[in-house]
Amino acid sequence: MSGVLERIRARTRRRARLKRDEALRASGWYDPSARSQMDAVFVAGCGRSGTTLFKEVMNRHSRCASGPETSLYGLPFSIDNIAVPWGIERAHLEAMQRSSRNLIAFADTFAKEFLAQEGKARWIEKTPNTVRVIEKVLTWYPKGKFIHVIRDGRDVVCSLRHHPRERVINGKIVRMNPDNPVSKSAQRWLNDTMHGLAFRGHPRYMEIRYEDLVRDPEAGFRRVFEFIGEPFEPGVLDADTAAPKRPGQNLNNAAASSSISSRSVGRWTKDLSPAEQQDFVNIAGELLITLGYEPNHDWANGGAS
Repeated sequence: MSGVLERIRARTRRRARLKRDEALRASGWYDPSARSQMDAVFVAGCGRSGTTLFKEVMNRHSRCASGPETSLYGLPFSIDNIAVPWGIERAHLEAMQRSSRNLIAFADTFAKEFLAQEGKARWIEKTPNTVRVIEKVLTWYPKGKFIHVIRDGRDVVCSLRHHPRERVINGKIVRMNPDNPVSKSAQRWLNDTMHGLAFRGHPRYMEIRYEDLVRDPEAGFRRVFEFIGEPFEPGVLDADTAAPKRPGQNLNNAAASSSISSRSVGRWTKDLSPAEQQDFVNIAGELLITLGYEPNHDWANGGAS
């Protein structure tokens, strides 16, 4: 019975979100002609690809600041998506929204307030699903840059199957216990990664592999900081032992502030059954080859060569 009630509540919340979003669209909130002069850096990719680890390293730079996810661009606008993980009063954000003519004006005000609090100059915005709206983001931010973090899809699905572990619901961070099938997670990795790959060659788009970052962090992050035009600082690679400043600083990834490690590379060899490996091949095996993770499908037990 409780499961039925929860599904009803979820549908009710979804309908309410859609109704609010329709009103925002009608008001011009998502104005495609809006432009920001901020030189923001957007970090995204399929969830569980290492974007939280990435932004935590960036946040240790003397000029760069990155907080919890905002979900400003890839999802319908929601004050709750910011208020709860950031630990900001709803009333303050609602007032900010009322004084903003559109989403980009709101984002500018929000980011500048955050940077002032941190005493830094460069906003690093990390929300994985922003990979689905790269064109909009690069248009809204003519000075902005986009970094697409890519990870071996087999390792991604091992993590996505139990994700998200936490979610903002009705103004609270709620623990979850998902058990997603490999097929669903593989499809998400395929879709999200393809969104990013469509921008290969764009001068303000960069790809970085999770595996490169954890195996040789200094070389990887030197490339990243060169791309965004900031000097590399060796201290960014030091583990952060301080407690997170905000409730949702590392939502769904409490270990992101610890030392960089390659332990999870190749976890699929232990975590995916032969049948699950074949499921992955059927859905996303070709992309794995395109990205150079495998030369063919022989890695999968029972997979076609």
